[in-house]
Amino acid sequence: MGLKQFPQQQPYCETRLAWLLDAVDELHGAVSEGELETLTNLSEFEVISWLREVIWVAQETLTEMEQRKSHEPRLTLVRKSS
Repeated sequence: MGLKQFPQQQPYCETRLAWLLDAVDELHGAVSEGELETLTNLSEFEVISWLREVIWVAQETLTEMEQRKSHEPRLTLVRKSS
């Protein structure tokens, strides 16, 4: 799935992220039922490699988002001196 399939929306809308989750969940279901070969023509090694890449990219994205959030300025209340 490419960005071009979502021209009317922002590329990372809820619909697109839900599609990603559904795709991985469908893959999980096929693996759980021992039917991976009915879902893809990729070898098990290739599927594992793709999943590891997806996990790595997702983890890096989370880490970077969390790091940026920790660098946001914070407002604190200070007692006014008299």
